[in-house]
Amino acid sequence: MTTCPICRSEAAALPKTGDADGFDCHEHGKFKVASSVFATKNPNREQWEAALKRAETRQPDAWAPVILIDDFR
Repeated sequence: MTTCPICRSEAAALPKTGDADGFDCHEHGKFKVASSVFATKNPNREQWEAALKRAETRQPDAWAPVILIDDFR
């Protein structure tokens, strides 16, 4: 188990692919976060949720959309 970066609840870890960590959260579903986000950002929950929506919009058919640093702009 790990912690969802969006809501801070327990989440299952998805397999790491490339430089992205994966999460399976009961509230936010399956998604991945690029390492650059953790290295350069300290977003609040509202910013995280907006970034997830952008990632889902950009990757509508993705099994687990990847949140990139650009999704916070």
